[in-house]
Amino acid sequence: MAGAPRPPSELEQNIRFLLSFDGNSDGSVTRDELEAALRRQFDGADTNHDGRFDVAEMQAENDRRFRAAGTGASPLIDWNRNNQIEFDEFASTARSMFAEMDKDMDGKLDMDELRLPRQGQGPAAAAGPGQERRR
Repeated sequence: MAGAPRPPSELEQNIRFLLSFDGNSDGSVTRDELEAALRRQFDGADTNHDGRFDVAEMQAENDRRFRAAGTGASPLIDWNRNNQIEFDEFASTARSMFAEMDKDMDGKLDMDELRLPRQGQGPAAAAGPGQERRR
């Protein structure tokens, strides 16, 4: 009897998240696709259309994120503590994730950068607690 499916790893979740910005469905994500999608999301959540989120809009967006991703959701944070969320604050998590995964720094996440490591390779092959990695 098969056990319960394992929950997706953080890397898997990040790859799925970034692929959600693939505007032309070609399996890669460009910086332009990311920025355009983030702008659409921001504009859609900016219900009073003033170019920033007030506390109520921030809470509504955080609630939406939690419903969509559960505890893995990244909440909006008012980094500059001015009681509103501006576009750069809204986009910070996705931009950071993009930059981290863009290994060749070409402004595009290609299929190689959006692929999970094979079993036995990369970070996924790391041993669990109290175990040594095989060499």
